[in-house]
Parts: sequence; structure tokens; C-alpha cells
Amino acid sequence: MKRERTLRKRLAFGFLMAALIPVSIFAVISQVRLRSSLEDNMNGRISSNINNAGQCLDMVLDKYATILYDMCTDDTIIDTVEEIIQDQDDLDVNTSTLRHELSHICNRNDGIEGITIFLRNGNVIFYDRLNSSSTNSIWADEIVFPEIEKGEVYQGVTTPVTANEKKNYLFQIGRKLVDYKNIHEQLGTVVISINEEQIREALVTGMDNATYLLDGDTVISSPNSSDIGRKFSAIQDTASNKYTEASNTKSGFTLCNEQPLEDYHMAIWEQVLFLCVIAVVSAVTMLFLIYRFTKPYLFAVDSLVEAMNEAEEGNFAVSVEVPDNMPVEIRRISGGFNEMVVHIDSLIGQVKEAVVEQKNAELSALEAQIDPHFLYNTLDTINWKAIENEQYDISEMVGSLADILRYTVKNAGGTTTIRQEMGWLREYTMLQAAKLGKKLHIDEQVPEEIMGYQIHKLILQPFVENAIKHGFPEKEGECCLRIIIRAAGEQLHIIIEDNGRGIAPEILKKLNDDSEEMDGHVGITNVRKRLKLYYGEEADIYFESLQGSYTKAHLFIPHQTARGNAVRE
Repeated sequence: MKRERTLRKRLAFGFLMAALIPVSIFAVISQVRLRSSLEDNMNGRISSNINNAGQCLDMVLDKYATILYDMCTDDTIIDTVEEIIQDQDDLDVNTSTLRHELSHICNRNDGIEGITIFLRNGNVIFYDRLNSSSTNSIWADEIVFPEIEKGEVYQGVTTPVTANEKKNYLFQIGRKLVDYKNIHEQLGTVVISINEEQIREALVTGMDNATYLLDGDTVISSPNSSDIGRKFSAIQDTASNKYTEASNTKSGFTLCNEQPLEDYHMAIWEQVLFLCVIAVVSAVTMLFLIYRFTKPYLFAVDSLVEAMNEAEEGNFAVSVEVPDNMPVEIRRISGGFNEMVVHIDSLIGQVKEAVVEQKNAELSALEAQIDPHFLYNTLDTINWKAIENEQYDISEMVGSLADILRYTVKNAGGTTTIRQEMGWLREYTMLQAAKLGKKLHIDEQVPEEIMGYQIHKLILQPFVENAIKHGFPEKEGECCLRIIIRAAGEQLHIIIEDNGRGIAPEILKKLNDDSEEMDGHVGITNVRKRLKLYYGEEADIYFESLQGSYTKAHLFIPHQTARGNAVRE
């Protein structure tokens, strides 16, 4: 059973919604604006960080690229390399000189862990700063470097070099070594190996983010050296961080900024908590104010309800007292209730008197009622008198009148078969013809198979009456009345046609308008109402006519439907 809510609860709920809905709308708008502002701020910081990281990386790469360029254009180094290639290195003096120069370059420039020169004749000259050796190294002479076409080429090494029990990751820059006196003569390739920490420090832009250097999906520089060499897609934590990539034009590698979302989520939740506190405080305050300000009015309403309950139990002497400080609406309701119970008490007395008078009137009506059997017997007596006097026309008319009376009185408003209705219509048209003073020719076109269908009694009588009453009085020649009934799908199509004077167009238009109430055609109006009651929207009537020629009334009613109003016998 559905629980009924009191006025107090409804008011509390209504005012609470009135307070919370604006707060909720404000909260949603604030959340959207805050989220948008935080995202814009975070995106701005990410863009700034990744730009700074790119600029710092370019500066570091430019620094070591300049050192490499100076080496590759140094005349002493080029002459020494040419002499080594031409086998003019007696007692390895040139090789020693070149190694000594490489060691000086490494020691003068922080971050360079080794320099390797691959000569075109296959010799390799290097200096390994990590092991302080130019003759023995596990990595410096084993470098695999891609083909260089022009300028500098950069390479990240993902396999660490161990020196003094420490793993060192390297970043390498390579450049062709050519004789600038004959630029078509390539002498070899120079590769500088710098410590990856130089790249890592260049990529640091703050404590709240991290920047990775990627070669495709491979990490070649990372805040955590253990990530170098791993697939970046395997170490991403997209649930806790936002990742933004940018291409570094100078090196050809990709910068990826990792921005933690913890502060972003914390700011969102702090705002949500703040708005929830506002909502709770607003709700509690509103409930208190509702109770405080509605208490006297609800007390007056409760008093009125108690008085109404007493009136329901029959105590019409009850009345409601309402102070003058109550709102005018409550005072009017209470005053109206007091007047109502006084009026009801007066009406009850009047009703009691009316009941007594009605009983007396019913007794008088019963005493004055004429028994229909008395009418039948009287008509029967008149019939025999007419026969005795050889007034057979009168006898036939009296007999028809008696049959009509029995048909209309018995089961009035009920249903009958088409066969019985047609028989009744024959009696009725005979009396109407006698009244008209003209002979009527009745043409019945009703198939035998539908004679047993049920229709409501006296449905056709108003149409027949109108045809005789309005169509034939001024008719010259034979008066014909045709009644056609046929099945059309799930409906009966009934046509009542006369060859009378017809109907004027303006009257015909009104007859076909359901909303028109026409004087002189009350029977048609009544039959429309009866059809509406019997069949609802399933029944329809319309008229067609040609003045001076004919009038047809078309009636459509259902048969054999689920409504049960027209079923076969």
C-alpha cells in the first residue's frame, strides 16, 4: 500500500529541493569550470616543461656537437690521421699523439666518457675515460654506429658499460672525418660517447614531473636509469599520469613528459568535499527554518483536519477557531468549513423532509399507474368491435398499434434480430401510410443469411419516420421506401432510401455535422447519441440527397465484435 505523505513532509521536501537544486546546479557548474581550469593550467605547465626540456637538450647536444665539429676540423688531428692511414706512423708516434689528444679532450670536457675514431683503413683509435685507457676497453672499440651521410648523427645506447662497479649508460654523437682540403676524401668517423646523465639532467624541468627521451618506443634516457632499454609502453601508468609527446628536431628522438595526476585529482576531490559540506549545511539550515516558520500554520491545518474527521463521523456541530494572525487563505478555509458544516446540517434536515415527501409521491404514482395489460385488452376490444362492424382497415390498424406497443414496451433499449426489427417496421410503416393518406411501396433488400444478426431495437425507426414525414407529403406519384441491409466486413451497412423531395444542401450539411443540434430532427440527434452509447466510435451515419429526386441515409454499425453489442443468433 502506498504511504501517504503529510503536508509537513511535503513542505520539507519541497523547500529542501528548492535549496539543494540551486546548490547542485552551482556545484556542477563549479566542477566543470574547475576541471576545465585545472586541465588548462596542467596543459600549460606540460607545454612549458616539454619546451624547456627540448631547449635544454638542444643546448647540451649543441655543446658536444661543437666539440665534435672542432675535432673534425682540427688540422693537426686531420694531418695525423692522414699519416696513420698512409702508413707513415713510425714507432706508432702518430697513434700515440692522437690518443693523447683524445684523452685531453675527454678530460677537459665534463660528461665525455670516451672518443672513438674509426679510420677508413679499418684501424680504431680510442680513449676510454671510464677505464682511463686508450689501449684496453670492453666497449670503446666495439661501438656499432649507423651510416652517416652528413652532419651529426645521434644514438642512444641501451646496454650499460660497467666501470668501477658502476653501470654507466652512454649517449653517442657521430660525425664524418674528412680532409677539408679535399672534401671528397673521407678519412673515417668520429664518435663521442657522453654520459647519459648529461641528457637526464638537461631534461629535468621540475620536481613534479619527469621527461623521457625515446627512440621510437625504446627509452634511451630516463629519470630512473633502470628504465633505459625498456619499451615505454610497458612502463606507462596512464591511470596515475598524463603523457605528452613532442619531437626533438635536432636529434630526431621523441621527448615524452610524464605529469602526475595526483594533485589534479586531489584538487577535484577537495572541491567536491567542499560542495558536499555546503549542501549538508544548507539542508540542515533549511530544515530548521522550515520547522520554525511552518509550525503555527501546520498546527492550524491539523486543527482543521481534526474537525473534518469529526464531521465525517456525523458531528456537524463542530467548528474551527483560527487566530487572526493566520494567513488569509487558512482563515478563509476555516471559515468556509464552519459555514459548510452549518449548511450541511441544514441540508440533512431538508433531505429528511424530502425523503418523506418522495415516498408519498411514489405511493401516489403507483396508485395512478395504468396497467399496460389494460391498454392491450382495451385495444383488443376495439379490434373486435371494428370486425363486428366490418371495419377491417381499422381492425388491422388497431392490431398493428397493439403489436407496436408490445414491441416498444418489452425489453426497451435491448437488442433484437434484424428479422424482428423488419417485422416491426412493416407494422409501423402501415400506420404511417394511413396517417399520410398515400400508399407506400416498401422495397426490402435484406439477405437471409444476416436476418439473425442482432441490432438494438428502434435504431431504424427515426430514419423511416423522417423519410415518410419529410420526403412524401408533397410527393406526386408513387412513394417508394427502400431498406437495404448488407454485411460489409465486420460491419452492417444499412441504407434507407426514399424517392421524396430531397434535402436542401444547407440542411444536408448540418445533418452530416455531428456537432449540430437541429430543430425538427430530434430523432436523428437522439439516434446519434444512442449509437455513441451502444457502439462508441465504431458506428457512423451520413446522408446523401438530390433535391426533387431522392434521399439516402447510410448507417454503419458493427456486428459479431468483441463488444458483444451485435452478435448472431
